[in-house]
Amino acid sequence: MPHDLTFGVLPGGSSPAEFLAAAQTAEALGYDSVWVGDHVLWPSFWPSPLTMLAAASAVTERVGLGTGVLLAALRRPAALAKETATLQWMSGGRFRLGVGAGGEYPKEFEASGVPLAERGRYLDDTLEALTALWSGEPASLHNRQIDVDDATLDLVPEPRIPVWVGGRAPAAQRRAAQYGDAWMPFVITPERFAEGWANVRTRAEALGRDPDALVPALQLWGQFDDDLAEALPTIAARIEATYRVPFDRFERYTVYGDAEMWAARLGEFMDAGVRHFNFVFAGGDRLMQLTRVATDVIPRLQAIDRGGA
Repeated sequence: MPHDLTFGVLPGGSSPAEFLAAAQTAEALGYDSVWVGDHVLWPSFWPSPLTMLAAASAVTERVGLGTGVLLAALRRPAALAKETATLQWMSGGRFRLGVGAGGEYPKEFEASGVPLAERGRYLDDTLEALTALWSGEPASLHNRQIDVDDATLDLVPEPRIPVWVGGRAPAAQRRAAQYGDAWMPFVITPERFAEGWANVRTRAEALGRDPDALVPALQLWGQFDDDLAEALPTIAARIEATYRVPFDRFERYTVYGDAEMWAARLGEFMDAGVRHFNFVFAGGDRLMQLTRVATDVIPRLQAIDRGGA
């Protein structure tokens, strides 16, 4: 396969110290990357991901750092190009920009001056601008997000910042094929992932891009616990509080339980083509779960992967 099987985590944290300790733990345990989600406005506490990742870059050395995912259309492209290029410089080239269209909370679009119904187009225009500005060459762009002639960014990211495109809809699949280095949907079944990944590859090839260069990735909610009676109510309560839907309608998008249940469930996604997993732990002791998944689950999946190679 063209891509190694890798694993990332969105560790969260109720304090800077907790988040930074989790990032260091993830690195020590061998995770590929640490990720932070994004909202400009949200009903509950949600810090800025680029600031958090900049702090994480100062206390880690190897682990990748990513936004999972940034609502990039809510930022002005020139300022975002400079911020992300600076983070790439500070981290020694470890940053990857995950982006998504969002839309769950209309207030943040209203406050940012982005029409909710046009958020996908605004995101496309943002990605067009970032691609041009990151090149370091004079850019002349005239779209919804930027209107400039011969604009040159003074800090060119080295290496080039990979773009990981989130979203499961056909528009997101097209965006991944056009702009992305990876497709990383969230809230999706193995069956729909396989269908979507085939579409991404077909679209990429039609655009003259090598589909094997793109990473098939997945972000998903999880809860690790040897006691199913503890794991199930924890993840169910978090999902219902976050999405305001009964857990039985959302369960097929999650992974929970002990190592055997995790390996079986993630194996289904591997069969669908996934080569990178991002875990979002629903609650409880996240450092314990981070450790148990690294020691009890990931080796099983790597063994399966080697056996299928």
